Amino acid sequence: MDIRTQIISNVMEILDDIDQEILERIERSLYIQLNNYEVQERCTDVVLHDMTNQGLIKKYIATKRLEGKSEKTIKRYLPEIERMVDYINKRIPDITSFDLRFYLAMYKENRKISNRTLENMRKTLSSFFTWLHDEGLIPYNPAKSLAKIKYEKIVKKPFTAIDREKIKNACTSIRDLALTEFLYATGLRVSEVSSLNIDDIDFILREGIVIGKGSKERRFYMSEVCSLYLKKYLQSRTDTNPALFVSTKATFNRLKKEGIEVSVRKIGTLAKVENVHPHRFRRTLATDLVKKNVPIQDVAEILGHSDLRTTQVYVSLDYATIKYNYNKAII
Repeated sequence: MDIRTQIISNVMEILDDIDQEILERIERSLYIQLNNYEVQERCTDVVLHDMTNQGLIKKYIATKRLEGKSEKTIKRYLPEIERMVDYINKRIPDITSFDLRFYLAMYKENRKISNRTLENMRKTLSSFFTWLHDEGLIPYNPAKSLAKIKYEKIVKKPFTAIDREKIKNACTSIRDLALTEFLYATGLRVSEVSSLNIDDIDFILREGIVIGKGSKERRFYMSEVCSLYLKKYLQSRTDTNPALFVSTKATFNRLKKEGIEVSVRKIGTLAKVENVHPHRFRRTLATDLVKKNVPIQDVAEILGHSDLRTTQVYVSLDYATIKYNYNKAII
């Protein structure tokens, strides 16, 4: 790794608690300023310190934060990497492919986890070691030869039209009616819905702006029905909280992710519809859009996916629809 890049990485580690936008500005400024200088190594003390296991892990996590990974994702990465390092009990540069295979095999045997969970672990470790190798911090990538772990893919079904009607009828307040319709019509993630303020909505254009995963800004849209329910809900409120959705208690606090999930589950219980959760509304919208011949690229944009393969996983088409489309295309 170039020494200037090493210096910047060290600085970023120290400043990892600072606001994401400020961090990015500091990093860009450091690259610009150090570009005018040639930096030579005087001693290896700092490098040796940085090559400790914890030092390498901190560098990786700091980089992921700078790339805009969510804290939720980082909290998943960190314990998995630390658990692997503790179990293998070697210096990270000395870890081999055999070590990783043995670790994954023993973890599956001891914890009785599914192949799907094991594959997610493999992906996390592969990302870590690939980054270390690309940065020149380890001599070779031991995760490169780890084959993908096959697992049975369960098709997650969207809501049917009857399900959605039952859910509407089960809503006992205008807030719940507006919330469930908003989750479906916009296809937003539950964390995105929680973060919205009233001012983020343009009722004339029936659209809005949300900051999604990786701090990426994107536009979302509302149906006429969604807009109608949302207006009625906002007109019914007597509080001054700027949040788009608030609790029904007298404190009228912003409805957080967990609050939305609990509310939606309660509605599902009343509706006698199984497996009702916010994310299923998002999956249902994706499926309905594709069924109505909306290009998959547009669906990906609406959902905030940078990879079409992610969108394709969301979409669930029944065999009758597939057969109908086939017969329509092939005479």
